[in-house]
Amino acid sequence: MAKSNLKKKIVDCVEHIDDEKILEAVYTLLNGQVSNDDYELSAEDIKIIDARRKFVLKGEEKTYTVAQVKKKLLKNLGK
Repeated sequence: MAKSNLKKKIVDCVEHIDDEKILEAVYTLLNGQVSNDDYELSAEDIKIIDARRKFVLKGEEKTYTVAQVKKKLLKNLGK
């Protein structure tokens, strides 16, 4: 399908959406950004994150590189 044709179809679909949540999701998707306004960490969440961070910085917590995680995921997926 031609790019211009696809754009017209997307615009047509969006014009017929009445659900505000769906419109917000489409807007977020098309702009490639996530709104941070919808979620806030609680004081307890921050406390847990800070505690875990201290363990990581001390070398007391096991961490993985992106390459290690990718390798393990691919192995688990059988690839």
